[in-house]
Amino acid sequence: MAVRTTVSELAKLPDMNAPVITLNLNLNKLAYDANEQLRVKNILKKIQKEVGPSIDSFVSEVNDLIRQELPYDGLTIISDRTGSQVYDLIRTSVDQADYHTDNAIDFLLLLSAAPNADYTLLELNRDNSKLYQLQNKRVSPLAVENYPLTVQDALGTELRGGELNFSGKAGQTQYHGHNETSQEKQIDQERYYHVLEDLLKTEPSLKDKKVILMGLPQNINLFKKINRSLKLADISIDQSVQNLAPTKIAELVNQKIEDYNNAHSNDAITKTYRDNLFTDLDTIQNMLNANQVRQLFVASKDEINNQDPQSYAKINVMIKQALSQDAQVSVIKQQPDMPLVSAVSH
Repeated sequence: MAVRTTVSELAKLPDMNAPVITLNLNLNKLAYDANEQLRVKNILKKIQKEVGPSIDSFVSEVNDLIRQELPYDGLTIISDRTGSQVYDLIRTSVDQADYHTDNAIDFLLLLSAAPNADYTLLELNRDNSKLYQLQNKRVSPLAVENYPLTVQDALGTELRGGELNFSGKAGQTQYHGHNETSQEKQIDQERYYHVLEDLLKTEPSLKDKKVILMGLPQNINLFKKINRSLKLADISIDQSVQNLAPTKIAELVNQKIEDYNNAHSNDAITKTYRDNLFTDLDTIQNMLNANQVRQLFVASKDEINNQDPQSYAKINVMIKQALSQDAQVSVIKQQPDMPLVSAVSH
C-alpha cells in the first residue's frame, strides 16, 4: 500500500533503486474528464513497457488510489522499479497527468510543487466576522462550534453601542445600552475580538495553524493589540473581504504568501545572513557533510537548467542531504540574480 509522506520525510529514506518513477495526477480532472482518464491509462501502459513486469504492483497501487476519490487537487506517486516502495505526496495543482523516470528522486521539483502550509483565515469586520480555512491553496468556509458570527451573538444583552438592547422576564422588560456612541462601539468591538480569541485558542482543530487576519487595517491592528495567545501569521490581507467569494480570497492570500516567501528569501540572503552565507558548491557540500547547514536557498529548476544544467544532479543531492538533516530548504522563484545555491551555517 502506498505510504503518504512529505518531501522532508522522503529525504530521510534510503535511496530507491533506479529508475525512480514519478507520476503526477490531476485528481480533479480524473473525476470527470474521460480524456484525462485515458491519458493516465496510457501512461501506466508506457511505464509498464519501459520498466517491465516488476512494476505491475505499482500500477495496481495507482489504480487503487484513483478509485479512492481522494479530496485533493493532485497527487504525486513515487516508486522504485520493483514497485515495492511506493509513496504519495499531496499536490496543490497538476495541469495534466505526466510521468518521468530518473536515477534518483527529484527533490527540487517536489519542493517546487509542495503545497503552502495550511492556515486559518479570520475575516474581521467591526461588528461581524467569518472563519475560513486555506488548505492546498484552496479557501473554504470553516465551521467552529458556537462561533459568534456577529457582535450581537457574542455579547447579547451586554452590547453597549449600536441597537437598543433589552431583556425580559416575567412580563417585565429592562432596557440598557441606549447610548450609540463611537466609544461604546469601540468597546463592543474590542470585547467581541476578545471573545473570538478566547474561542479560537481553545479549538483543538486549530491549535497548530497560524491565523491570517483579513480586514480593514484598523480592525487588524485592534485584534493584534488585544491578542495574547493566537499564533498570527506574518502576513495579513489589509482590505475588506466581506463581499468576496472564497476563490477571490484564495487569490489574494496565495499571492500574499508567495510574495512574502520570495521577499523573505531575498532579505535572508541579502541582509539577514549576508555575512554568514556560502555560495560555493564544494564548500556547501563540505558543510552538509559536517551537518553544519541551517538553511539552504535554491534557485528554481528552470534557473538551474538555464545557467548550469550540469550542476542539477549535484544540487539535488544537496537538497536531499539538507532535508534529511532537518535543515530548512527554500526554493527561490523568479530571482535570476541570486546564486543557484546559498547555505547558512549553524
